[in-house]
Amino acid sequence: MATELDLNTYDGIAEFYDVLMTNGYYNYAKLTKDLEEIIGERKELMELGVGTGLIAERLLKSNPEYKITGIDNTPSMLEQAKERLGDKIKYELQDVTQLSLENKFDAAFSVGGCWYFIDKTEELEFCSHIDCLENCKESLRRVVDHLKTNAVLALALQAIHTNYSKRLDEDLTYSQEIFLEKTGFVKRYRFENSKGIIAEQFYRYLTLPALQAHNFFAELNCEPVGLNPTRKFFVYRKIA
Repeated sequence: MATELDLNTYDGIAEFYDVLMTNGYYNYAKLTKDLEEIIGERKELMELGVGTGLIAERLLKSNPEYKITGIDNTPSMLEQAKERLGDKIKYELQDVTQLSLENKFDAAFSVGGCWYFIDKTEELEFCSHIDCLENCKESLRRVVDHLKTNAVLALALQAIHTNYSKRLDEDLTYSQEIFLEKTGFVKRYRFENSKGIIAEQFYRYLTLPALQAHNFFAELNCEPVGLNPTRKFFVYRKIA
């Protein structure tokens, strides 16, 4: 289905990422408002999977005092973020399994990047862009190591992933296909126009029961704060 070179970066679809994300994939206004309420008075922020900078841009418009460091493993995405934000944030091209920064942060967050929760209404499922369990744990250890005591980590919620297709403009259609696996799923992103497929990417995700994720965070001295009021984020707090 997909080679290792095809997996777990967004290089294959980076050119069309913004047009997809801003066509209803996320409600950035609501997500930003929720993040502001979660972050509170905290200023030193780390975005895990900054992508093209869409969330960071809105946060800074709301509060220019935020000091944001954006982490991403896809160079082409960071280049777009730099075009959008210039020197307003700090950029780090890093693999989070080897995350190493000089400073610590008041808050960290992930909106579809690195980690999030899948909302199954009656239960949550932890989802990771890092498809190896041990690598996922190591990356979370490194993230928590970069958080100050009482810092918060906010992970967005997403709906259950399904197969679907959506017209983005008169000559561009996005489609996704889900392939279930024992430890998670593979998602196929595809963009087509009248000439055929113009961009394609496969991404493998690891999924875990929420309780398993909570137990692991407890080992990292992080307690679950829980869902925010709008049920858009699940929040942890570093207690030591």
